[in-house]
Amino acid sequence: MAWINRAMLLLFILFIMVETLGLRRTFLWKVQDLDLFVFNRHYLAETFDVPGGLARYLASFFTQFFYHPWLGTLLYLGLLLLISWLTSQAFHLKGYLKPFSHIPALALLLMMTELGYEIHLIKLPGYPFVPLIGMTALLLAFEGYQRFTQPKTQLIFMGLWTLLGFPLFGAYALAGTLLMLLRTVRQTLSQGFKHNWLPLTGGSMLVVGVPYLYYRFVFGLPCLSRFYLSLLPDFVDKETLVLWLPYVLLAGFLLTATLAFTPGKHAWKNNHPPLPAIKAQRWAPGILFLATMLTVHYTGFRDEAFDTELAMQEATEQEDWQAVLSLARAYEEEPTRMIVMHTNLALFKLGLAGDQLFKYPSGNSPQHTRGQVLPIQMAGALFYYQYGHLNYAYRWSMEEMVEYGMSHHTLKYAVLTSSLNGESALAKKYNDVLKSTLFHRKWARDREAIINDPGRAMHNPALLNILRLNAFNDVLDGDHSLLETFLLNHAAHSRGGNPELIDLSLLANLQLKQADRFWPRFFVYVNTQPRIPVHYQEAALLFNLQQPQPGIASITFDPLVLKRFNQFVERTKAYNNQPRERIKALMAEEFKGTYWYYYFFADLQLQQPVNHQPYQKL
Repeated sequence: MAWINRAMLLLFILFIMVETLGLRRTFLWKVQDLDLFVFNRHYLAETFDVPGGLARYLASFFTQFFYHPWLGTLLYLGLLLLISWLTSQAFHLKGYLKPFSHIPALALLLMMTELGYEIHLIKLPGYPFVPLIGMTALLLAFEGYQRFTQPKTQLIFMGLWTLLGFPLFGAYALAGTLLMLLRTVRQTLSQGFKHNWLPLTGGSMLVVGVPYLYYRFVFGLPCLSRFYLSLLPDFVDKETLVLWLPYVLLAGFLLTATLAFTPGKHAWKNNHPPLPAIKAQRWAPGILFLATMLTVHYTGFRDEAFDTELAMQEATEQEDWQAVLSLARAYEEEPTRMIVMHTNLALFKLGLAGDQLFKYPSGNSPQHTRGQVLPIQMAGALFYYQYGHLNYAYRWSMEEMVEYGMSHHTLKYAVLTSSLNGESALAKKYNDVLKSTLFHRKWARDREAIINDPGRAMHNPALLNILRLNAFNDVLDGDHSLLETFLLNHAAHSRGGNPELIDLSLLANLQLKQADRFWPRFFVYVNTQPRIPVHYQEAALLFNLQQPQPGIASITFDPLVLKRFNQFVERTKAYNNQPRERIKALMAEEFKGTYWYYYFFADLQLQQPVNHQPYQKL
């Protein structure tokens, strides 16, 4: 059986690497982006001010290494291997039973891989590593408990573990105490209640009483029920109940293993179980291990649109606009509005939107969320900042910090917006926090020059572009949590301004198909710019056909654009009696990528105001 166990171990390692680094590299980057770990006493004290403080602290420490996904993955793998080994030791899973020891680690892996958009709603710091830290402590405590055979020493051990473990490991400490009680119950079945009544009754009182005592006299939190469930998420919505699956799987294994796989250390020769006479029973652990692995793979959240959105966000954070467009071209399905927004932003920043905006698909594919995650929660601060809405970018950074705590993501936009708004003291406050991090301190140090001398922003092309887009009355007048709707309507209704704002207004009105607002901005653009982009020419020809404009005759159009427009008009007349879908297919063969095709056949479905609060607790 030794070679089979080694093969299972190698398969286990390979599976973890594929499920994390292979399939979720950008997701791992985003996990650390939404977390925060700093090296100072204030952060340490704040972390230990709630039950499970040590687990939270260590989990956030490890999570920061996902900044380099390969490095974080190696640490994650190392902890899972440690948990597998501790499982085999605690439950004496040797020989043909060895594959069982990997099942808890697979359940812990699923706790992270099953998350998709919901990662933006998790309020537990260091979420990927919290269960790993808690499970490691639980298994160590359970193994230690089994070394004591006398009822009094068992009770003393349970008492010390619960009293010391609860403030450090929260609900995982209570789970460890429950396993000790189950172990004692099994002893009672063979030894009788008289011998084990002390640890049974005392342990039960510890599980109930210790959290209550900490609630009354130590921790100043208002909700008693959360004390017993500290370090566990709050998946209460119907759509998110499936996220409890790995917790159920883990609890089921621990319950079964405690009752079935904890014999005395000398019960088996050489500490190995005898092989069953029936060969099928020998293969059962391996088959169950493979079945669990398949369950984890197919239950984990996999969505190409989500992966593309995160990859685009990472590229946008680095202002690598060509990478954003490469991702847009590589995505072959109907895009979500978030993908479209990233694509349009990249085109605008590169000065290509007027010629290429409608060459990229404008899709309305829904995001496969299970927790009502809004686009503004995913990237509100990012888009507001890039389009010059500094106050809205700061507002949403602050909203996120209040609701979910500080993160690398929110702190960066708080620094950027405050510094460009001339609030140097406030920007320095946020920047100093980032300077205390391991991987984001370089970013913070690079921003110090701008914070100390805001005038330097005028010599930075990227920052200067933001400031020019901010040349309007930047007030908070309510966006109803509708990111794209607000940005498009704000740009479409803006009047005058510098060339960047006029360009942005023209693009917004083209997307909204608003001819009346297009014309004033178009004539300003024609009179101030040496060249008219292709899409602006296409729109002018189409809108002029619908409602002739007196000033259009003086404008020189590209002969190729004129020729194609005349062809479009001819095809429209020729296909007039065809069904709409047939016309759409025929027009796509010749005119897909033009504004004319977008105007007649693309359905822009913008979000409308909703009644629910965009924040919920997971």
